[in-house]
Amino acid sequence: MGTVLESNKSRHRVNARATALAALLGLLVMVAAFPPVSADTAVNAPKVNGIVVDGFADDWSAIPGTTMTLIRPLATTERLVGGLTLKVAYDDANLYVLVLIQDDYDYNATDHDFSAALAVLWQIDPAATPEMGGGLGNVDIWHWELDTGPGVPAGGPDYASGNDPQGNFDDEWASSPTNRLDDTDANELFGVWAHTNMTAAGSPGTWIFEMRRTLTTSDTLRQDRQFAVNQSVGMSVGYWDPDETVLGWTPAGHYTSCKDATTLDFSWIQVTLVPLVPPPGPAGPEGPQGDPGPTGPTGAAGPAGANGTQGAQGPAGPTDAMLVGAAYAGLGLGLVGLLLGAGAMMGVRRSRTKEEPGTKPS
Repeated sequence: MGTVLESNKSRHRVNARATALAALLGLLVMVAAFPPVSADTAVNAPKVNGIVVDGFADDWSAIPGTTMTLIRPLATTERLVGGLTLKVAYDDANLYVLVLIQDDYDYNATDHDFSAALAVLWQIDPAATPEMGGGLGNVDIWHWELDTGPGVPAGGPDYASGNDPQGNFDDEWASSPTNRLDDTDANELFGVWAHTNMTAAGSPGTWIFEMRRTLTTSDTLRQDRQFAVNQSVGMSVGYWDPDETVLGWTPAGHYTSCKDATTLDFSWIQVTLVPLVPPPGPAGPEGPQGDPGPTGPTGAAGPAGANGTQGAQGPAGPTDAMLVGAAYAGLGLGLVGLLLGAGAMMGVRRSRTKEEPGTKPS
């Protein structure tokens, strides 16, 4: 009885261990399937060809994007959860940026405070912080207030400074929150905006801000960020919602890209211009077969193996005696047969001797 109880206890312990292991594996699978929210905050910018800055995002479909939440730094409970999708790419001459923001359509052709507004910030100095104005170093700012309509180009190098008096897509820089200025050199920016639902004010949809700038500029005063392949640079996005107040948006009321909405991590998004890796070319034709090499020398025969020791002879079995006995018995019967044959022949001769030649019985 005790043995049965011990066996049952052993089986229970094995089952308990198997159940615990299955639960642990299930937990690991769940952790792998749901990574931390802040993991997707680095952007790889691939090298591409064929992007046209026209306010349509269809030519960006093959480029991966990063989605995150927009939060007002001065009112952190006000959020556009998953409201920002960011894509970056480059070619031999330009850097391209696509900003998609989930928000309703508001555009006023005569007062840009009642239209959406955007800023893209780039870190110039290592100590610069991502809030508007920089704080501890210079920040390059692409600042866009919508003074031209959807589909109409804004910015451009036609202006001697960073200011764009037509579309108000200005090339700016800042070293502190109170020192934000237009660049002293040319405006290398170019952009077109649109919205996916422009049927009426307040229509739900997505803002499309499509931009480009030359990878490098003539700036020597650290007012522009210079871009190079295989380097990372800090980036941040600001968005102004005209629904903020009855008088439109305010300068301090903007939303900002947030890397982690739980910890309120507003630090720089790291953007890396990834070098192009060309795909492998097709395999070439098979080359001719080479001449056979010379035959190598025959190796010497190895030493013969030693003979094994002979085993002990087993005892004689009964079969030997039976064979000997059978052999002698066969010999005896042969002699008897021979004697009987000889006797028969002698009897015949005697009978023939008694009969005379030519005598017939009467």
